[in-house]
Amino acid sequence: MPRLGGTVARLGRTAVLIVLAVIVLGAAVLLAVPQWRDAVLPSSTVTLSAGPPAGWRQPSTAAPAQLPLEAAEPAPAPAASELKKAIADLPAGTAGRTGVVVVDPQTGRTLVSSGDRPMIPASTMKLLTSVAVLDTLGADRTFATSALLAGRSTVVLRGGGDPLLTDARTTGRASLADLAAKTAAALKRAGTDTVTLGYDATLFTGASWHPRWTENYQWSVGRISALSVDGGTDTNGKARRDPAAAAAKRFAARLEKAGIGVTSTRSMRTPSDADELAFVSSPPVQQLIEHTLRYSDNTAIETLARHTGVAAHDGADFAGAEQAVRTALKRLGLWRSGMRNDDSSGLSRENRVSPGVLAKAMRLVLTQDGLRSLIVGLPVGGVTGTLYDRFDDARERAGRGVVRAKTGSLRDVSTLAGYLITADGSPLAFAVMANEVTRPLATRDWIDTTVAAWSTCGC
Repeated sequence: MPRLGGTVARLGRTAVLIVLAVIVLGAAVLLAVPQWRDAVLPSSTVTLSAGPPAGWRQPSTAAPAQLPLEAAEPAPAPAASELKKAIADLPAGTAGRTGVVVVDPQTGRTLVSSGDRPMIPASTMKLLTSVAVLDTLGADRTFATSALLAGRSTVVLRGGGDPLLTDARTTGRASLADLAAKTAAALKRAGTDTVTLGYDATLFTGASWHPRWTENYQWSVGRISALSVDGGTDTNGKARRDPAAAAAKRFAARLEKAGIGVTSTRSMRTPSDADELAFVSSPPVQQLIEHTLRYSDNTAIETLARHTGVAAHDGADFAGAEQAVRTALKRLGLWRSGMRNDDSSGLSRENRVSPGVLAKAMRLVLTQDGLRSLIVGLPVGGVTGTLYDRFDDARERAGRGVVRAKTGSLRDVSTLAGYLITADGSPLAFAVMANEVTRPLATRDWIDTTVAAWSTCGC
């Protein structure tokens, strides 16, 4: 009997190990597929996009030379009745609330309007924030990160709110490595080889973490700071507790590598009589927004919203940013009763936006010269950014390379807002929103199938 008992025990342990192995393998497979991973993890919005899947080919229509309304003779809008017929059937139990709006950007006429009421927008909130940022700051505004000399031997690293500042030498972005090299050269010319380092992130004020952001969001958004490098995240992609101090530490290491000793590092406000040693500038706002929309970069859009709050004199904290964005949207006619912008990225579940306002915002982007640079950053269906793995089923493939739109995904929210050109050459601005989602993949398929069907319209 003891021998039998030992055998049973060993079999039991073996069975447990097999079950655990199956669970681990199943989880690995589940997380390896982007759509499955996004559906099951309690993440907020996609921040970075992975590369295209194996065997993927870029559609020949991916990069039209002209913007939508620059064609010689855009076709008239399709019949509203045909667009309504093209809306796919939503499987029962898939989503509790939906909203669909289609607007003719040439005339402003609403062609389809169903469920047009304020709903949780998720990251389509970034589309509205980007419009407000461009309208307030302009397309060419840049943000400088500076090194200044205070007294005889104190260097101050002053943050200017560059959301894409990087530690590496690169093209297209401001580099902390370049700033350190320029600073070291200036110090050596002045005969200085040892300094104390201060860092100044006082351009922005208030909390760096929104009160409605939960802890799991630290993997998709950095703490908002005027001085932050590589999105304010560590090498594992997790938000740093003090991004300004981390940036200063990296800058000190760069200075020492360049031959300048750093005896200590501390937070400080830049003295008014400090002299600039060197600076590096961010790309212009229009390029920052292009990056933000393509990769749904939460940290970048919240940083740009802070700049909007500063420019509008509403404050350099979350509340000031939200007020400035709200004011700009009202000025542009992109506001209605019941809407609420509780943050600028769409992470907060307290945001409320109507599909009609999103579609109208897209129409402004397509028709107003000052806003058209937003078009460049919109992800392309099946090709770029957060849409690279969408429009993958047979009924959806017509949308590949044709649909350009901003995605929005929370655990029970799926939204899409953008534009397309129909088969007969008619531009359409649209927004499709789903809340109370219980079947994320089925909801995304419903959205993609519907939008792809509109793109085939020759009516």
